[in-house]
Amino acid sequence: MSTVLAYATEKQAYFNLFMESCQRFGIDPVILGWDERWEGTCKKLISICDYIKDRPADEMVLSVDPFDVIFLAGMEEIEDKFRKLDTPFLCGALKLRSFNARIYKYEFNRTSLPAPENPGGYNFLNAGTWISTAGYAFKLLCKMTEFDQLKACDIDQEVFTAQYVTNRTVLDIDWKCQLFQNILFSNFVSRRPNLADIQFSGGRIINRTTDSTPSLLHASGNVVMRNIARSLGYAAHLAIPEKDLKNYFRKASFHLGKILSFTLEQWFKPYSPSSVHVRRARSS
Repeated sequence: MSTVLAYATEKQAYFNLFMESCQRFGIDPVILGWDERWEGTCKKLISICDYIKDRPADEMVLSVDPFDVIFLAGMEEIEDKFRKLDTPFLCGALKLRSFNARIYKYEFNRTSLPAPENPGGYNFLNAGTWISTAGYAFKLLCKMTEFDQLKACDIDQEVFTAQYVTNRTVLDIDWKCQLFQNILFSNFVSRRPNLADIQFSGGRIINRTTDSTPSLLHASGNVVMRNIARSLGYAAHLAIPEKDLKNYFRKASFHLGKILSFTLEQWFKPYSPSSVHVRRARSS
């Protein structure tokens, strides 16, 4: 038994492409947050906690971003892969070049700990896709939201990254890309996807670096998905993003605001050893 959860306050970006991929593989996602005001990514965690609290503890829960995710396989394959892995909570993994890696570390890794290095270079957590069981996810997310006193406008990726670099037996990333293939753009201007590791074949993708066949593709960062959709056999109209610039600038403004806020906080905080605050998620 499994449930796909997707948090979306409105239709934007590649939502239609996401829904078409769900239909292709007989997936009926539960859409959370519809018609609500968008506040931030931790509102998603709060909504998910509320939804899964009464679900069977062993039910598999897959959380995805419905604006830039394409399913490449059905839930039977995804659940089978996850059940065979030795981790209770698995997030997507990103491979980042040096500049993007520095930005990531500054915005999302507020601990003093470096991200673990993995074979193939997929070293950075991406919170846009994760999978667990309802019972484990509920306990972990409740501890995170309680311990860090999260607000809706906080960033889920920062919270997950803190847990990952602190104790990856509690929460790990799919650095082999067995379930999730996360990609980012090659540059900020064109937003063309970086597909250096990817080969398209028969409606699926193959990661040539990790020698894996992912079950789901997540093109984060408002990547242009036109060529990806065509290579996977989707109609051209599905690859036309809705409210593209609005979505892009809203996300950019949100992240820039967070970076600026953190920078100012560091500048104006009186220096003392006791004043250095490292937020870490509590281990189970």
